[in-house]
Amino acid sequence: MKTKLKKFTEFSKTILPNEAKYLETQYQFVEEDKLQIIQLVITNALSQNKRKDFDASFDKRKYSYIKDWIEKKLQSIDVDASIAWIMSINQKILTDAIASDEEKEFLNYIASYKTIDFSFQNLYDLAKEYKSYLLVRMRYKDHQIVSDFIKTYKAPYLKAQDIKEKLYDATTEITDQYTLNNKETKHLEKWLLKVFKDATISGKNRYQAFVLLAFMYTNYNENDKLKVLFDQIDVYFSQGQMYSRRLLSNYYASRVLLHSKQDEFDEAEFYGYLSIRQNNNDTLMYLNNLVAILLRNNKPEKAYSLMEKHKDLYKETHNYHQKIGYCSYQIRVLSELHKNSLAEATAKTFLRKHKNEVLKHRWHHFFTSYISTLITQENYEDVLKLATKFDLIEKEKERQKQNNYVPNISWSISLSRYMEGQINSTRLLEEIKAPLSAIKPTTNQRQLMVKVIDKLSNNLPEAFLKLKSHI
Repeated sequence: MKTKLKKFTEFSKTILPNEAKYLETQYQFVEEDKLQIIQLVITNALSQNKRKDFDASFDKRKYSYIKDWIEKKLQSIDVDASIAWIMSINQKILTDAIASDEEKEFLNYIASYKTIDFSFQNLYDLAKEYKSYLLVRMRYKDHQIVSDFIKTYKAPYLKAQDIKEKLYDATTEITDQYTLNNKETKHLEKWLLKVFKDATISGKNRYQAFVLLAFMYTNYNENDKLKVLFDQIDVYFSQGQMYSRRLLSNYYASRVLLHSKQDEFDEAEFYGYLSIRQNNNDTLMYLNNLVAILLRNNKPEKAYSLMEKHKDLYKETHNYHQKIGYCSYQIRVLSELHKNSLAEATAKTFLRKHKNEVLKHRWHHFFTSYISTLITQENYEDVLKLATKFDLIEKEKERQKQNNYVPNISWSISLSRYMEGQINSTRLLEEIKAPLSAIKPTTNQRQLMVKVIDKLSNNLPEAFLKLKSHI
């Protein structure tokens, strides 16, 4: 009997916490069995503990009914589904391929439109396109319905377009601040908050304001404000506003970064798992972020099984930034599981295949993992060969200028030079102290440095333990 509920149990595991909170406000079942099923779906989705099993004695048709009901409820508020529908109607109008039942559905939608929603601007643009389509065909009655809609919503549309333009200008300023560090963008905060919180304007604009605020608070390192912003959109998602699984996954992934910055690694892990529930174009990036958290939480076994499960995603991707990220974490995970020769072989193969991409995109991330596994195996000669072949000492000097610099590669090269008899102990201490002179480490940097020092002190305790007093 349990296998009969396997499908429903698997389906219930896909329900995200914000979806569950929304469903909780929607159901009005009177029948006891259906009530118990939907309540358990919600409880399980909101619980961070072990899930409870569904009652196998209930008629399985009731489970099918609840599954259909949930899917329809979530589909009805899914902004991605709404935009896909509008775009499909638009294409059919432009190519004279729209069927009469599709037209009827669209006209009914327009006639009963009451609340400005996420896709309002797309809908309005489509209505303008459709208006002339109808007029050319002398369909005056249908033309009147569309014309009334256009007239009624003209002012909100113009307002939405104006906000869209201003948001574009704000995007330019905020991204310039991030890349060039040449702008002060605080003057935008008040207006962006007003747009984000205004339920009477297009949800697309509101969501864009949210994205820009999150970007701005990250630029200014204002984590408290970022948390308040996230908590507010969490409420909106739970009310069914600005909802799609893609946007939820993106939000959960952003929370991973926020909580990890605040050293709240259990929360980061919780949101990390939520972010990869739905497969989309960014899943590999979210997976890499979660693996980093699992390693931070000393859970290499979990990281390993997760990476194995998503191996196909890694093989298929053409995004080299994420592909290199995945391989670098794979090397680290194997190393932490004491599979160092496999870690080394993985690194060698990847570097041979993708040398140019590694050097162009994420050389530091990749070589940090590769060199670390060589150091664990006391393979100092190979460390020095890599350093010479890929000019890593010069690259490290350039990297020292970055805010988040941790000299793990630099220290590993100096250790290898000493172990291979190229420098004496005095010179070694000078070399490993040198990168610290220009750094005022943040708490996070200091923690990472201590981890690197602890690892390297397995190979040479006296030199690296002396170094601890310098950070």
